Amino acid sequence: MKLILFFTVSLLAGLAYSAPVSSEEDENVVVTPEFFPDELAVHTFDHDPVKILTPLNALNFEDDDDDESSDSDATTTFVVLADKDDQGNKVYKGLYSLISGEATKILENGRDAAAANDDTKLVYFAASDGIYVYNAEKKSADKYGSVSDDLIGIAKVNGSDAIYVLSADHFVYKVTENGNKKEKVDAIVDAQQIILDYQNNLFYYTSDKSVYVYVNGEVKKIGGLPEHASYVEILNPAFVFDNGAPVIVDNKSYLIYENGTSEAGDFEFQVKPTAYSMEATLIQYYAYNKKVYEYNVLAIILGEMMEELKKFLDDKTDAIQSIATRSRSDLRA
Repeated sequence: MKLILFFTVSLLAGLAYSAPVSSEEDENVVVTPEFFPDELAVHTFDHDPVKILTPLNALNFEDDDDDESSDSDATTTFVVLADKDDQGNKVYKGLYSLISGEATKILENGRDAAAANDDTKLVYFAASDGIYVYNAEKKSADKYGSVSDDLIGIAKVNGSDAIYVLSADHFVYKVTENGNKKEKVDAIVDAQQIILDYQNNLFYYTSDKSVYVYVNGEVKKIGGLPEHASYVEILNPAFVFDNGAPVIVDNKSYLIYENGTSEAGDFEFQVKPTAYSMEATLIQYYAYNKKVYEYNVLAIILGEMMEELKKFLDDKTDAIQSIATRSRSDLRA
C-alpha cells in the first residue's frame, strides 16, 4: 500500500520536515490494482470520476482562532464524472458533492472545480455555459458573473478575485470583477488542462503533451520530462508543496517547478487513478474503476490496515505531526 506514500511523503521533497529524496539505488514502486482496497472505498459512481477537489477553505477547515467550530467533521469534496468516447475524448456526466460517502449532483453540465485557500466557503465550477459558484447553504450551484463560454477547466487565484478558465477550444482567460471581466491570456496556446500551485504559478500542457508554466506573464517549458508522451495529468499539489505541482507522464510520476525544472519520482503506474485529490495532505481521495477511495494518513498510522505503509509512516511521525498542527492561515499565498 505504497500509493499514498507518493502523495504524502515523496511530494514533500525539499521541505525541511519532509522525507529525503530517494537515491538512485531505491527501487521504484509499481502501482497495481491492489493499492485500491475495498475497505477504503467511500462511494461508487456510475461513471468514472475524472476530477476530485478537496477545498482548502472554510468549507472544510477552520483556523485555530475561529470562534465557532465546524458543524461537522465530514470533509466536502467535489467530483466530476465523465465517460470516454471512441476518440478518447471526455463525455461529461455531471459534477457532484461527496460528503460522508453520500453523493449529490450539484451541476449537470459541470466540468471542473477550483477553490482558493481562504476563509470563504466559495468553490467555483467550470461548466458548458460559464462559471458557477457553490452555495454552501443550499448545497447547490449559482451562476457567477457574465461569462458564458463553454469551459472545461478552472483555477482560482489565491489572494484576489481572479480566476483562470480554460475554454473547450483551448484558450485560457483571466476572469476578474466578480466574473464580469474576461481577458484572453495570449501567451498560453493550446492548453489542454490548467492547474495553479499555491504561489499562483499556472501549469498546463498542450496537445503534443508538452508541459509549461506561466509565471509573471511569461511561459516556460518544463524541462526533463519525456518527449513524445501519450498521457499527461497535472495534479493539484498537497498544501505543503508551495512552488510547483506533481504530474504523471505516461506511467511515471514527476514533480514540476515554477523555474521550469522537473524531478523524477519513484513511482510507476501499472494502473492509474482516474482522478486525484491530495490537497489536504493527511486526508486524500483517489478514483479507480468508478470508485472513490479515501486515504486518512493518521488513521493508517493508528489503525491496523495497510501494515506496510504503516511501518513506513511510523518513521515519519514528526513530519506528519508538523503538518497536522499547521493552521490553514499559515499556508495562504
